[in-house]
Order: sequence, then structure tokens, then C-alpha cells
Amino acid sequence: MEAIKKFKDSVLSLFGFKSNSKYVRNYLNEANVRSSIYMAAIIIVLEIWMIIRQFQRYIIVFLSYDETKYAAFHEAGYTKAEFFEYYYDKWGYSGHLSYIFNSISFYLIFILAAVAVLIYAISYFKNTAYHRNKKYTIANIIISSICILWIFMLIPQKIPTDNIGKWTTILMYVSLMVLGATILLNTIYTSIRIKARNILSIVVISSFACLCLLFGIKIGYSDFAHTTENMEKYYMITCFLTMVIFVSCLLIFKPYISILMNTTIFVVFAMMLDSFEGREFLDGDRVNYITFLVSLTMITISIYQQRVSEASKDRNLEFIASFDELTDIYNFQHFCKEIIEKQTAHAESIKGWIYLFFNIENFKAYNDKRTFEAGDELLLYFGHDIRDEFLDGITARQGDDHFVVFAPNDDIEERLDVLSKRLKNLDPELKLELKVGSYIPTLYEKPNRAVDKARYACGSCKNRYDKHYATYDDAMDSFFHKKQYIINNLDRAIEEGWIIPYYQPVVWSNNKKLCGCEALARWKDPDYGLLSPKDFIPILEECRLIQKLDVCIWESVCKTLRSLLDSGERIVPVSLNFSRIDFELMDVPEIVEGLITKYKLDKRYIHIEVTESALSDSQSKLEVALIKLKSLGYAIWLDDFGSGYSSLNVLKDYEFDVVKLDMKFLTNFDDNKKSRSILESIIDLSSRIGMNTLTEGVETNSQADFLNDVGCGRLQGYLYGRPITREELLDGIHSGKYVIGDILE
Repeated sequence: MEAIKKFKDSVLSLFGFKSNSKYVRNYLNEANVRSSIYMAAIIIVLEIWMIIRQFQRYIIVFLSYDETKYAAFHEAGYTKAEFFEYYYDKWGYSGHLSYIFNSISFYLIFILAAVAVLIYAISYFKNTAYHRNKKYTIANIIISSICILWIFMLIPQKIPTDNIGKWTTILMYVSLMVLGATILLNTIYTSIRIKARNILSIVVISSFACLCLLFGIKIGYSDFAHTTENMEKYYMITCFLTMVIFVSCLLIFKPYISILMNTTIFVVFAMMLDSFEGREFLDGDRVNYITFLVSLTMITISIYQQRVSEASKDRNLEFIASFDELTDIYNFQHFCKEIIEKQTAHAESIKGWIYLFFNIENFKAYNDKRTFEAGDELLLYFGHDIRDEFLDGITARQGDDHFVVFAPNDDIEERLDVLSKRLKNLDPELKLELKVGSYIPTLYEKPNRAVDKARYACGSCKNRYDKHYATYDDAMDSFFHKKQYIINNLDRAIEEGWIIPYYQPVVWSNNKKLCGCEALARWKDPDYGLLSPKDFIPILEECRLIQKLDVCIWESVCKTLRSLLDSGERIVPVSLNFSRIDFELMDVPEIVEGLITKYKLDKRYIHIEVTESALSDSQSKLEVALIKLKSLGYAIWLDDFGSGYSSLNVLKDYEFDVVKLDMKFLTNFDDNKKSRSILESIIDLSSRIGMNTLTEGVETNSQADFLNDVGCGRLQGYLYGRPITREELLDGIHSGKYVIGDILE
């Protein structure tokens, strides 16, 4: 039974009795439209050649009255009188112009139809949801109007009296008019709805195919009927066969339709030939005729099966390109595509819709605790929950544990409450939190930009247990535009010299003499003015662009030191800040060594500062780089010790020359006795393990005196100077405000 069922399914599939998906139907229709481009182009070339041939063989002969050019017609059995009688009197033509027009009228109809279909087919693929090609719209309107009006060119002609000639002529003009009217209707529809309707494209191609078939029947039958005994037998029947090939290739739908269509065409034409008195359709020709029918039908079935197979493959590829592999909902790229199509075709229907950006807080802990496989399963379930809650919108996974939604702005907070409860119920123990940002866009705002704004709003809820939902507002908008400006103009700022190092003095605690400076980046922007590091460094770190800024500052410092040395100035060491991302994206030791070599500097003038947070989240690459820098002779400083969750393991695992204590230790210094004890303990501990200390944020003399008393060797803070430009620093040295100490290392 199973074998019989498989055989039955194979037969039904072979002949197209199984229904196709909408995607496959659209694919087949587009393939037919694409075929019409090539068919129309071929017909245009052939018919132009036929018109030229007509001029050469008949019309020029007729107008020249050169009897020597009638030899071919005499050989065919025509006399000159018969020629004139046939072409001048029999059809009722009354002049040279009328004769010329009627000699090429059917070729002109065919060319006109082919040009109309060619323009239509090209515009079918040019007019998309992303682009309207107006020149094709105008061309379609013009050519379709000509097709409709061409029916009036039938008036000067006398319709042939024989049935075949009369009906084929009339039907060709009707087909041309239907073709033009359908193209015009489709053009109007497309200009409003963007995408062409399949039914209209089927009518266009079918009208063109009908015209091809009528042309083939007229020429083939006329040749068969008017062949004389002295001429070769009805060879122009090949015109009919050629046109049937065109029709079969233009209309590839279901195999059973092709079989029915081809059989009907061939049987009807054979009956027409058999019914003609005085001419015999020979058995040998009939066998060839049937063989041609069978072969052509099998070719159309083969083309159909190949197209269905290609459509299925394309569908699978499109699914992969459109859907997220893990969650089976849209990926972000297709999400944006869907929205752009809606914006273009149905703008008013999505007016006031809202973007939502979802972030699952504590998801990293979930992966660590439950394994990555469990994390993937959670994303699958929750992605479907979001989609089901917003069935009236568009849902996608952007990446990681982030989801996006574009939906009507109705009952948003109630829906989010439902989703938040579902998320918590997936694992109550780990307390997963749903953070959501929203943004209501302008009508045609780009989806990726709108999602960025919703994401930014979501970011304002991060690490805040009292806030789970935020809407993008004016304050966020102001910062967002500044953020986009910084990202988009970083390269320009580097090239134009907007980014420069400022230098904050570092002094010895015992004599307050200058022992070095820390280079801090500043951005002097022509639009925003002077930007502080807090304006741009977090943004560049988030976007993994901080390495560009750091390299710019490093090189600027090295160039300045070289310039000062060349001018005879005495210099002090400069400490450079290094981000964790620098070590991830660059070979830091190689770059630093390259700058030192390029500017011919002594390594003791460059100190390497690495933040404690970078080390607490360190990778082997960073560790290897620090070891290499140390072996090359650079001083390594630990920056911001105590700013976060400090770990003494950092002091144990790395060899630092200097530990910089964070300024937070000096907060409420005079009122908080614990600060003094903690500072004294850390400084003593550092000294015991062979590390020097520097304290940041020194603002009062009492702080400075205490730090000197407990053994902190270096001090940095507003008490000794804010970050200043190179010129201001030199002026301070020259004026005696800053005295360079004798010991610099």
C-alpha cells in the first residue's frame, strides 16, 4: 500500500495535480515574466528583420517597376499581372502607402506587442518596495496606450473575406488591445500598491501568447492555403510551430494545463489544415507533427519540474536568510525589510506604531548556572512568547538575549507585565529580569536607527531593580544624537586634529616637584565644543572603537616628547591609558614599540596604565601582552585600584611598578576615619610586595600631608593642577609653577 501511495503521489506531482505553496506560485509567475523578456526581445529582432525583408523583396520591387526583379516571382509561378492583381486588386488596396502599411501591418502589431511586454516585464522587477522607477511607469503608460489605440489602424484595412484570415486578424487586434489595457491597469495599480498583482501579469503574458499563436496560425495556414504546385510545400508552417514553442515557454503553469493547451492547439490547427480543400496534409507530416507535440509537451513538463525544484531550494535559502536559526522567528535583517515594505506600501496603517527593545538581565548568570544549551532553550521559548504576545506586529531576535518588536501602541505595559511574569516563571531561582525600551518613530524613519533609540532607552534600565521599562524622550534624544555624532565623526576628528592629549601633573609627595603627567584625551569639536572623556570614551568602548582614539593619543604624546627633546626642553615621563579592548583588537606591544622606535624615545618616558576592571575580566591575550611589555622594559601601572570590586589577586598575579589608588578613597576624607586606615593598609601592602603607590583625586593639603606621611610616593589631583594643554604645561614649567624633580622614574 505504501508503494502504491508513493507511486500515486509521484504521478500527481509529475502532472501538477498537487497544490503549490504561495511562494512556489509566485516563483513560477516571476519565471514566466522573466521568460517573456527574452521572448519579446527575440520577436522584436525577428520582426524587424522580416520588415526589412519585405521592403527588399516586395515593396522596393513594387515601387521601382524594375521588371528584372520579378524573376523570383516568375519562378514561383506568378506573372507580373498576377502579382499586381494579387497585391493591388484582390485585397482592395488603393495606393502605394496603403500597400506598404498592409504589407507590414502584422509585423508592426507583433513588434508593438513585444515592445510593450518587454517594457512591462522589465518594470515588473524594477518597481520594488524599495524603489519606484518612474521612467518605466511612463514608458508603460505610453506603450499600453498605443496598443489600445492601434485598433483604429484596422479601419483603413479591408478585413480578409476568408474565415481564417478574418478571425485571426480581428483576434490579433483584440489581443493587442487587451494586452495594452492590462498593462495600463497594472501600471496604475503598481503606482499605488508598488507590487504588481500576479493575476494581471498572467493576463499580460497570456494576451501576448495568444497574439503569438494567432500570428503563427495566420502565417502558417495562409502559407499552406496559397502554396502553388510550383512552390515548395507549406514550409511556413514552421512559423506556426515556432509560435507554439513561444506560447509553451511563456505559459509554464501546471503540466496538465500545458498538456491540455498544447493538445488543443495542435488538434485545432490540424483540423483546419484537413478541412482545406485542394491541399493534403500528408501522413508523414502528421507523424512529425504529433512527434513535435509530444516533445514540446515533455519539455514544458521538464521546465515546470525544474522551476518547482528551484523554487523549493530558494524558499529554503530565503527561510535561512529571513529567520533566526535558534528561535525560528525573524532575524533582524528581515525585520527591517518587513518594516520598510510596510512603510512604503501601507504607511498610514502603521502610523503611531512603537518599537520595543527587549533585554534579559542576568542571562549570563543563567548560562553559567544552567549551561548554554539551557540558555538556548530559554531564548527559544521566550522568543515565541514575545511573538505570540505581539501577533499584531513584527517580532525578531536581534542577537544574544535581545529581541525587537514593531507593533501597534496598544496596552504596551500590560503586555510587558505578562511577558515579565512568564520570564520569571521560566526560572524563579535565578531571578531573570526583563528590561524594555520603547520608541515611537517618525513615519519613514529607518528601522535600524529607530531600534537603536529603543535600545538606548532600554539601557537606562540596566542594573536598576526599580525600573523595567523606559521610553525614549527628549533628553535621551539629545544624548543619542551626540552619541551618533561621536561614532560617525571619530575618524574625521582624528584626521582633523580635534582629538588631542591634555596633561595632568603628577608630583612627588615629599617635595611636590613634577615627576610625570597622565595623558588624557580631549575632543575639541567644532559643533559641540570641548567634550570631556565621559562624553565619548564609554561610547567608543561600547562600539569597540576606543582603540582608534588610544592610538591617536599615544602617537600624539610620543610626537610631542620628541619635539620637546629636539627643542632642548626637559621632559617628564607620561603615563598612557590602555583599554582592555586595545589588547583584544591590536598587538599592543608591537604598536608601542613601533612608536618608541619611530620617535626615538627612551622607554622610561612612557608608562603603561591598565585599569583594574580590565584585569578582573582578563584574557590570556592581555596577560601575555603585559608580560611582554614588562620584558621590553616598560613600567606597568595599575590604574583605578579600588574603584570597583577590588581583588587582591590582581596584586598577587601581576607585577606592577605603580598602583594608582582611586580618588574614591579620599571621599569624605576628613570625616571618615576608615578611609585613612584603608589607605594606610593598601600603601603598606603595596610597599611590602615591591610596588610603588600613587593616589588620585588629591584636593587638599591635609590629604597630601597624610599620604606623604603613610608612604604614598606620588600624588595627582586638582591641588596640583587640572588636565591642561601641552602649551599650558610648558608655560607652567617656564614660569616656575611646576618644578621638574631630579628623579623621574
